[in-house]
Order: sequence, then C-alpha cells, then structure tokens
Amino acid sequence: MTQGQPQEALIQETARLQDLAQEWTRLFPQAASQGEHWLKVLSQVQAHVSEDICRLAVVGAVKSGKSTAINALLGQDLLKRGAGILTAMITRIQPGPQPRAVLRFKDWPQINGEINRALGLLPVPGLRERSAPLDLRQAADRELLLLVLGEAQKEEIWSAGTLDPNYLLLKSYLEGYELLQGFRPQDNVWSLSGPELTRHREMVTREATAVYLQDVLLTIPFPWTATGVELGDCQGSDSPIPQHLAQVLVYLVKCDLALYVVSSRVGLRQADFQFLGELTRMGLMSHLLFLLNLDLGEHESVAEVQRLRDRMVQELAPWQPEPRVYAFSMLKLLLERRRRRGENLDQREAGLLQVWAMDTGAASFSDQEAARFQQDLQAAIQAVQGRRLEGGSLSQVQMVARGIREQLELTQGLLSQDLEALQKVESHLQARRQPLESTLSSLDQTLDGAGLHLKKALKDRVNSVMDRRGGKVGAALTGFIRDYEPNWDRLLLPEAPATFRPALYQLFQECVKELSHYVTAEANVSLVEFIREQEDWLRRELTRVETPLLLSLQDALTLYYRQIEELGFPSTPPALEMAANPRPSGLDVPLLNLQLDPGWWLDAEVWVRSGAGVLERYWEALKRKIGLSAEMEPRRQLLRDLGRALKAIKEWLQEQVKVQLIDYEERLKFQYFLPLVDQWLQQQETALANTMRSLLTDLEGVAGAMHLEEAERSSRRRRLEELLPQARQIETHLEEMRQDSK
Repeated sequence: MTQGQPQEALIQETARLQDLAQEWTRLFPQAASQGEHWLKVLSQVQAHVSEDICRLAVVGAVKSGKSTAINALLGQDLLKRGAGILTAMITRIQPGPQPRAVLRFKDWPQINGEINRALGLLPVPGLRERSAPLDLRQAADRELLLLVLGEAQKEEIWSAGTLDPNYLLLKSYLEGYELLQGFRPQDNVWSLSGPELTRHREMVTREATAVYLQDVLLTIPFPWTATGVELGDCQGSDSPIPQHLAQVLVYLVKCDLALYVVSSRVGLRQADFQFLGELTRMGLMSHLLFLLNLDLGEHESVAEVQRLRDRMVQELAPWQPEPRVYAFSMLKLLLERRRRRGENLDQREAGLLQVWAMDTGAASFSDQEAARFQQDLQAAIQAVQGRRLEGGSLSQVQMVARGIREQLELTQGLLSQDLEALQKVESHLQARRQPLESTLSSLDQTLDGAGLHLKKALKDRVNSVMDRRGGKVGAALTGFIRDYEPNWDRLLLPEAPATFRPALYQLFQECVKELSHYVTAEANVSLVEFIREQEDWLRRELTRVETPLLLSLQDALTLYYRQIEELGFPSTPPALEMAANPRPSGLDVPLLNLQLDPGWWLDAEVWVRSGAGVLERYWEALKRKIGLSAEMEPRRQLLRDLGRALKAIKEWLQEQVKVQLIDYEERLKFQYFLPLVDQWLQQQETALANTMRSLLTDLEGVAGAMHLEEAERSSRRRRLEELLPQARQIETHLEEMRQDSK
C-alpha cells in the first residue's frame, strides 16, 4: 500500500522554500528581516503539519474482527486477536521509526470513583459501617474489598454471578493492584521500547491490568507511507458497559474516517443499526467505509459471498446512499502479509492458507476486494489531508513561494539599474503600502469586537440547550430520570421481604446503568449535533464579519501590484482568501460524563424513604397483630418498598445531574466555545498578516547591493537567475497540489 500523501509533498516543498529563503538572507543581509519572516511562516507550517493527524477509527461489534483488520493493514500481529471485551480502552497506532508503546493510566480519583459507584448500596455489613468511600491505595480498604467480594458472592447478590460487570470491575481492580506494584509511574505514563515492548500485550489483554489503563499509544514502522495517520482500535459498539461506548463516541468526534467492521457470520444486527443511527446524527456517515470480514470456511461459494456483500449494501442504503462496502478475509490478508515479511507461520495458520487457496474463486474475490479497499482508503486519506491543507497551510506556503519568486524577479531587474531608479521604485511602493498597513491595523480591533459578540451569542445558546426546564439536552435528561421505570420482571426480586437490600442494590445499579446509557447514546449524540451546528454557525458569522475586511485588503493589494506593473515589472495581484477553520488540534470537544458517586449516606436515606425502616416495619406488624390490616404478599410488599426506594433514588439522581449539568455547561462554554472563537479569529488575523508580510517587497537589501562592485552585483544577478526557476517550479507544484485537493 503506497501513497503520495499531500502532507509529505507539502513538507518537501516547504523544505525547498526554506533553502531559498536562507539563500536570499545570505545574498542580501540588509533585508534579512524579509527572509526571517518567510522562514518563520514556513516553520509554523511545518509544526502544524507534523501535529495534524488524520484519525481512522476502527469500530464494530465485539469480535467482529476490528483488531484483525488493523493487524492486516500493518502486516503483523500487533494487537491481540479475539480479545473481545478485554479491549477496555482505545488503542491508538501511529507510524514511527522505532516500535514503542506509551501506556497512560487512570488517575486515582477516577479509579476510586469507579470502585465506589460499583459498591453503591451493596448490602454488605462492612460497607454500612464506613463513613468514607474506599481508597484502594489503603491496605485496610483492600482487605475490606476482598471481604465484601466474598460476602456478596456468597449471598449471590450479583445477578450474573462472576460475569456481572460490577463484580468483574471490583475483582480486577483488586487483583491488578498487586500486579502493578513497582510498574505504575508517578506521572501515570509508562513508556516501553526494545525488549520491554512485549509487556504492552500483557497489560492490555489481562483484565486485572487493562482496567487501570486510560489510553494506549503504539508507534511502529508502517509497511506503507502513512505520515500523519493514526489508527484507533475501539471497544465493541455493542459492549454492555456504557462507558465503553462513551469512549468510542469521544474518539469518533475527533476522527476523520472510520472503518466499520462486520462479521460475515453475523451480518448487520439491530445493535448495528442503532449505532448507525447515532453516527448519522453526529454527521459521521459520510466518513464510513464498511468492511465485511469474510470467514472463508463458512461460505459455500463466491456467489454466496457476493450475495452477502450486496445484501449489506442494500441494508446500508437508507443510512448512506452509496455505501462503500468491501468484502474480504482480513485474516487471509494478515497471514499472507506476515509470510511475505519472512515470518514462519505456525502449522494451523499455514494450513488455513492452503485450504483457502483450494477455493480459487473465493480467494481471488477476497484478494480483489482487499486491493479495492486499500486503493479507496488511500484516496480517502489523501482527500482528508488535501482538504485540511487547502486554504490553511497550503495557502500560507503558496504566498511565501509567490513572495520569494516576486522578490527575486524584482531584485534581479533592479540590480541592472542605478541607485536613483531603485529609490524611485521604493518611494512609489511605500505609498501603496500605507493603505495595506492601515487596513491591517484596524483588523485587530474589528475582530476583537466581533469576538465579544460571538462569545455572548454562544453563551446564550449553550444556556438554552442545557436548560433543565426547556433545553433540548437538559430537559430531556431530567425528563428521562423523572419518567424512568425499570423492568421489574427483569430484576431479581426474591420472594422473601428480608431480601430487600439485595434487590435494592440491583435496582440502584440498573438505574445508574440505564442513565449512563441514555447519556451516552442520546444526550451526548444530541450534544455533538448541537456543537457541530454551532461550529457551522460560527464559520458563517466569521465569513460575514471578515468579508468586508478581505475586500478592503484585496483592493489595497491590487493597487500595490498595479504600481509594481507601472514601474515596469509585470505582475498580477493574488486572490486573497480566508483561512480554513478546522477544529484546532489541541481543543477537544467535551462530552457529558456523569460521575454518580452515591456516598455512604444514600444507603440510609433510601432505606428510610423506601418504608423499609424499623418504625414502619414495626407499625405494619402491629396493625396486622390487632387486625387492622391483612398480611401483605411478600412480592407485593417488596415491589411497594422498591417503588418508594426508586422515588428516593430518582430525587438523588436529579440533584446529581443538576450539579453536573451546571459544571458541564460552564466547561462547554469556557473550555471549548470561547477558546474556539479566540483561536479561529487569531488564525484569520495571523494568516492575513503573514500573507501581507510574505508579499510586500523589501528593497533595503537591494539598496545595499547597489554600493557593491559591478562584478559582485553581476554575480548576485546570476545567482538570482539560477534561483528563479526553482522558485517557479515550487509555485507550480503547490498549485497542482491545490487543484488535486479540490
């Protein structure tokens, strides 16, 4: 898989321009400031391009083949295949000269928060005696947690036994604590390279250690040119743990493309269609490429495989008019690439390739589809990178290239004239610079005023959408809590009233789980819709504000170039354009993440409010004794008590959500939208100022050269003649890049 990537091409042309700018500075040291400006702009572009990453998320259901797809693209068994639910974090892979892994751990407040949420209302006596949350770093708390796990398992409190997510979480944290002693660094970041790199796989595939990880970044040499590309191995979109889907959505918001993997044995399911609906609302459907992962041993013929692909195209049509679907065996592609690298396949792997090779039709179809996918993926990456560069970095480099070429042409012509002619040219050009400089000086004030207006409007819009009474997100979230009714039949409701506390624990955990799922699948999707709408609105408003400024600058620049032409130097003014407004790389979209810490007072509060307290129990027993009421059927009594408990839980959840919505609202305004306004305005101002400085001719160095001996002046003219073809060639290449990106 080879690519001529726009980023690499721009980096190469930028390096050539740097050589020209340095040569100019050496030839005309009196005009070094002009060369320094060109070098400064080119250096800024280089830094931006090197940090600009095209992210490809690999998504799909658990065990659909996501890790195998990435391994196939990389041609090696980097990620563990078939890890399934063990994939508890996003694993990111970027190209680099040497293999390296950077593991980022969760911080202790996050770890302890997850532990205490899983313990919320757990009916174990040792917990009710505490007045503070557990801290896993304390030996006494680890001993208590071990005791709690034993007691809860003995009482069969967890509905799914040892497969219950809360049980697995607590057990993994407890086991992993001892395993990580001596390995967890103070700054929560652990870098592995060389022989230690193999430890990465142990960490991410063992539940007890993976649960501590927040993020994994692998850097390895790619078998294909992949400058500025990142692959993201995401959790299964059908994971039963809401936090997993939340992590996937957070990563997808930052992504440019997504590879959606579907197993040919299962096909698209209801969970896939639900996920596709969420992606559609987030505006991501046009970024998707669908991979039908063929299990060649499960299908009878090529015709059957083609029918599977065609059916998938039809099923996706309502979501994407012309879905890009590719059907091939990712395992076959991986094994063949490993063999071509010189690896020795084990007996089973070699046997699989032999079996598949016997069905030449299916094998050939898979190879053709894999090749088509790789070609289209290459084109998609190039298109993304080209769009990002056009109007931004590419435009800046083009203006530098034009400025250098024009400076070389003008200087070459003036060196053949006398000092008086040079001074005349400088006088006329200086008069034409003044309108440009005047317009630029007013640019800052105009943009500052516009920024204040835009920030106020965005604050009002955020307040409106998050309002708990009528806001699209705030009111919907509080309404979900108000109207929530659990599936009572699905909860384990024991027959005896004495088992109220285990049932209460299940009820509380079910409420928290359903609320977390709603926040991820509904509230956050609505927030992404809202944020994208505001970004589009902001771009339109910036265009409205900046268009008059741009026209004024264009008029002044046209007069400046007309003056150059009147002085006998043919020239055409460039067409100014506003810089593109992509989301800044260092500014991540914040999504809502509820931290529902029950606290140790909630257990007693719910117990009393539910009617299961001592006084009510005593009063009910007394009424039955004196004949004022009949014996209540145990299940009915349990349902009554749990119904009252649910009301108390809902009131607690409403208070929790109220506080956290206020906090999120402030973060969305002050950590995202307001910095976004500042950065976009600064981008426009800097881009226009850089353009003017790149184009405005500096004749000071030429004036200094007029005092040189004729032989030295002739030498410099000849050198300019040698440099001009290079400058023109670079301009031509840059313009071709712009046309290719359209």
